[in-house]
Amino acid sequence: MSQVPTRQLREAASTAPLTAVIRHARDASQSWPHDLLEAFCLRMSSQGMCVSRALMQHDRRYGLEQLSHAHNMADDALRVMAVQLFRHFEARQSGISAHH
Repeated sequence: MSQVPTRQLREAASTAPLTAVIRHARDASQSWPHDLLEAFCLRMSSQGMCVSRALMQHDRRYGLEQLSHAHNMADDALRVMAVQLFRHFEARQSGISAHH
């Protein structure tokens, strides 16, 4: 039976919380499904509205504002995308899995 040196155990233990923080930050930055966000941005562009993917992912207020604009447009497909994105966002904020 091999033994792991104590120093390696301490190093692994000290990086575990950092790994969890990085994973949580990565999960939080991916609050939108990539393909749906891409389609949403392209559809908004076709309506003359430029949407920043980076701001959608990192600025909650901006993202919700864009969804509101999309929902109020006379484009049924865009409205459906906005509702889907909002539901996903709402589920992520509440901690509910979006795979229902």
